[in-house]
Amino acid sequence: MGSVFMKMWSNNNYNEILKYVLTAIIVTLLLIVTIFQWSTVKNVFSVIFKVFEPIIWGAVIAFIMNPIMMSCEKFLKFIAKKLKLKKEPSPKILRAVGVLFATAVFLLVIASIILSVIPEITSNIPGIYNGLVYDLLPKVQERATQLLKDYPSIEEIVLDELSNIGTTVQRILAALVPQLNNLLSSLLSVANSIKNFVFGVIFAIYFLLNKEALQAQAKKLIVALFSEKTAATIFRRTTDTNSAFLNFIYGKVIDSIIIGIICGVCMLIFRMPYAMLISIIIGITNIIPIFGPFIGAIPSAILILIAEPKKTIWFVLFVIALQQLDGNIIGPRILGKSVGITPFWMLFSIIVFGSMFGIAGMIVGVPLFAVCSNIIKANVNDRLKSKNLPTDDERYMVPSTELSDLREEDSEKPGESPQA
Repeated sequence: MGSVFMKMWSNNNYNEILKYVLTAIIVTLLLIVTIFQWSTVKNVFSVIFKVFEPIIWGAVIAFIMNPIMMSCEKFLKFIAKKLKLKKEPSPKILRAVGVLFATAVFLLVIASIILSVIPEITSNIPGIYNGLVYDLLPKVQERATQLLKDYPSIEEIVLDELSNIGTTVQRILAALVPQLNNLLSSLLSVANSIKNFVFGVIFAIYFLLNKEALQAQAKKLIVALFSEKTAATIFRRTTDTNSAFLNFIYGKVIDSIIIGIICGVCMLIFRMPYAMLISIIIGITNIIPIFGPFIGAIPSAILILIAEPKKTIWFVLFVIALQQLDGNIIGPRILGKSVGITPFWMLFSIIVFGSMFGIAGMIVGVPLFAVCSNIIKANVNDRLKSKNLPTDDERYMVPSTELSDLREEDSEKPGESPQA
């Protein structure tokens, strides 16, 4: 940046200098406002999201369905080529069939998840209720009664509190009344989200049917706003970002399905209660990197505690072992290097995005951070190459601070003399 600034100064390009200065000031102010007024910024984003929620859903669903559609189109072209048809299928027909197939697959996956989760939950509710009311609570009551007998001083305090039980119940009921309004608003919010999701599927179909036209309009806008070099860089970075993000999402879903299956099989082998329900919970929450299995383990451990308390500790140990298996063997083999960031930055992105956007932030935080990191890394490498400097991190792990040392090492390859 400094060399560019000095070059512009020597060429008397004061307008370019002013543009860089104003850009730096605006970016700095935006960062300051975002950091110190995050609650206000978050409310603004929330309002924007509510207004454009169906379109955002549509873009996300189209992003997920696009590889399925493209695979279907390639398969149809392959079949047409094998059949040696006199006339190739129309691109519009291929696109329509591809979109129809991708939509059917997407809706089938959503329906299968719903049909597997809801019946499992409803079928286990009576067992959970019976275990809580007729098994766990009587045991707790028995232990509490024995404790009060053994410690009379505690019994006296408890009896004093029970004498005021009427007032306590009134306070609890008064506190529950506002929660009913919150429950009603939550139900309305869920209904609104379902409506937006349905409209999102419709928008996704439109996006896929008009994919090339929308891409052309976006490219036209980028070329009009930026220089040719900047526009080419944006296109290249966007392509790399799309591949990395999509590979991570699909890889994580496959990884979670495998973990859910392993969890279910092992729980059946060890005869733990609610094996199917808990394996579904573990599989779904495993989509969240690092913390996913532990988030799913909390409600699962509570369910096992209600049914068979003695197996709770064994289940917790099993989840820890399962997380280690996923983090060290299964996950790396499936995801490979699609993330492209170290475990430290992965943990950093989960905590930051999770605190900002909740569960959704924890899920997309890692690929988003990886995308930003790859873009910054690519720009840094381009600048280093323009200065005839190496891009490998190892080359900068030397005590010397002289750039000439780096250039000399870069020019001399191992096993070769300087004259070679």
